[in-house]
Amino acid sequence: MTQGVSSFRRVATPHERVLKKLSQRQDLPPRVRHMLTGLLGLATGSQAQSLLTALDEFEKELFEHASKAHTNEQCNRFFDSLREVKRVRADAAPRFLLAIEDGLARFDERRRLDHTEPSRAATHAHAELSLVETTELEDSLALQEVATKCEVRQALMLHELGHRFGVLAGQRAFEGDSVPLGPAQLMAAVRHATTGMDIPIEHRVLLYRTYERAVVNQIGTFYAALNAFLVEHRILRHLRIYVPLPQRSGSAGQADGAAPPIIDRAAGVATPTQATHAQPSVQNRSQAGAERAAAVDTGAAPAAATAPDARPVSSGSTASIGLRDSELFGTLRELLASRRHDPLARAPQKERSRGYVPSADALQSVLAKLQSKAVIPAGDTTGHSTTQLKEDLLDQLRQFAPPGQKPQLDSEDADTIDLVGMLFDQIAQSAPAKGNTQSMLTQLRVPLLRVALSDKGFFSQRSHPARELLNAITETGIHWIDDSESEPDPALLHKLHTLVERLNHEFNGDLSLIEHMLGDLSQHMHKLARTAAVAERRLVDASKGREKLALARETAGNAIAARIAAAHPKRLLRTLLERAWTDVLALTLMSQGEKSEAYRKQLAVADQLIAAGNNVRASDEPPAAALRREVEKGLSQVGYHKDEIHTVVKRLLTPETASEDNPASQTSIALRIKSKPPLTGSADDERPVHAATLRRAALQLTDAEEKMLESLKHVPFGTWFEFAINQQGQRVRRKLSWFSPLTGHCLFVNQRGERARECTLEQLARDIVRDQANILKPEQESMVDRAWKAIVTSLRQLTGRSADASPLPA
Repeated sequence: MTQGVSSFRRVATPHERVLKKLSQRQDLPPRVRHMLTGLLGLATGSQAQSLLTALDEFEKELFEHASKAHTNEQCNRFFDSLREVKRVRADAAPRFLLAIEDGLARFDERRRLDHTEPSRAATHAHAELSLVETTELEDSLALQEVATKCEVRQALMLHELGHRFGVLAGQRAFEGDSVPLGPAQLMAAVRHATTGMDIPIEHRVLLYRTYERAVVNQIGTFYAALNAFLVEHRILRHLRIYVPLPQRSGSAGQADGAAPPIIDRAAGVATPTQATHAQPSVQNRSQAGAERAAAVDTGAAPAAATAPDARPVSSGSTASIGLRDSELFGTLRELLASRRHDPLARAPQKERSRGYVPSADALQSVLAKLQSKAVIPAGDTTGHSTTQLKEDLLDQLRQFAPPGQKPQLDSEDADTIDLVGMLFDQIAQSAPAKGNTQSMLTQLRVPLLRVALSDKGFFSQRSHPARELLNAITETGIHWIDDSESEPDPALLHKLHTLVERLNHEFNGDLSLIEHMLGDLSQHMHKLARTAAVAERRLVDASKGREKLALARETAGNAIAARIAAAHPKRLLRTLLERAWTDVLALTLMSQGEKSEAYRKQLAVADQLIAAGNNVRASDEPPAAALRREVEKGLSQVGYHKDEIHTVVKRLLTPETASEDNPASQTSIALRIKSKPPLTGSADDERPVHAATLRRAALQLTDAEEKMLESLKHVPFGTWFEFAINQQGQRVRRKLSWFSPLTGHCLFVNQRGERARECTLEQLARDIVRDQANILKPEQESMVDRAWKAIVTSLRQLTGRSADASPLPA
């Protein structure tokens, strides 16, 4: 427990203290204060506008979520938050800048406390440990997550800023989480700027995510400008960052024993260092391997100093990521080698058999040829396994091999191919055995393998474009295309096939093509999602309308049935009341309610008709004339023509035609009234509540089914269910769009918003208890992320490591 608390990095927020201005720091040297003022000017010019841009995006997000809400309560919550944003946005930018200035004004206070007065620092840290509200904890964790992501992405530039701020403060270099104007302080400033917003915690977390997408992901230019400003003012102008490069055998770039270079950020070139620093000792290498394993199990990024085999990096924002990705990939290789019990898999390539090991360029060239030929018909995935791919690759590499040497893959490349193959095999288990998704996955295997061979971030970065494209195509194929109960959308199917074919024919290693394709697919799917939402809303409204009409007709029918039972009217009048006049009452109930004057008046008309049938008045008397007008008006509302109305009224209310001397005529009129369908469209829907009561009594649910039924009554609309459709265990996903708490009628739609299944809550409860259906929990991870987690867990179990350890951090 102590370890968990001490490892939690609390982000201090400016709203917890009185803000300080730079003008109050008269103790600083004039040159330092001048540079801090210049840095504040840079932040004012870019970050204030960026915050307003993020708020604009946040408003759009809230409005979009409100339009998709399934309940009025959810919709109102989003609109309340939207009003809160509009209320405080005028003060957001000034408060944001005040918090930024406070961070610059206090840039050396915490460091001074830690350095000169350790006892006070320890006391202060101990005093901070206290119980906090759940919402405050979620808020802090969300801020910390966004800040940590940015620190990883901008690690090298923040490292430079930390050194330069250390010079300004006269102290050691600042860590990434305490760099003034760093991600942690920016996120704390965002929190201070939005403190006045009275919005739920989930909406506040959404705000931080929106700020991350709109600002943090493009913040590298801001930190580059800060570094450039300090360089112009002669603060560590020739700062040089040590970045180790790989020692890959067979490459022509660096000879064995050569030293890793130092990246000179000012000059933009790499220079060699002493060879004595190039090769770590055996003990250090062992320690590095242990730290890599610990990093994977704990979810922490290993230090750069423990990465002797890191890949080369060329920019500040990718250097730290490249080192971390290499460490995580190295641990995956160790797990893979342990599973195969292959000690040579971890040995240097030169210790293995002397064969031709192709260069990275030769490998990419051969894969490009195989990639262009990857056209797989739908449902045909035979002969396209990882083993077959390796054989085809080695066969093509013979053209590059010197005479007498057999081509063989570098151990790292072979492990990469195996891991990518395991990923695709794991994902393919979720797709239908014979479908379009399987063939598309097969065609994606080679181009994404090329990405993984050149960029090990594919294995660890959730936001990697290639991973996102793989996930988008897979989930779209499974949920939108390969639905066994509906035909695929031809336009969407053509779109996916076009993207996959274009990737195979045009991809040459440039991730910008993948990013462009991902954006194109995302835009197309956004349009389809909006269309599906509209179609689903129409179905729900239609179902609600039908039930409302059926319930109104049942209420009206009960009122008419009570009057008929008491008066026993003649056949023609009884048929008119049970059919036509019940529809008239139902329409009035729907529009004006049961307590309205119009409804009571129409019930009085029914009473007058019964009385007139028993004691016919003269047609010229005022009550009969008024009754005639009300009957004619009511029948016209439910679709009777004038001739039909005249015939019915004449037969009911005219004395000379009301006698029973012509029973055949009365019977024909009654049959004509009965032949007209009720407003509900079906006689089965005339008494839905009564029918639901009878159905529940007939089903005789067990205790487990009754308990499940009560639980289902609280399931929110929009919950996804999975239904078994055959004895082979094949299942389909369906979304619960709406159900009636009165009748138990359920409406399910597919991914496209089309009606896919209708049942009752009782039948659904029985299906769940009998494992014919189940509720799908909302997925917090993408399909690719879940596949990686399953692979890592499997490797750990096979190698004897803890299966409960956290998966690869991403």
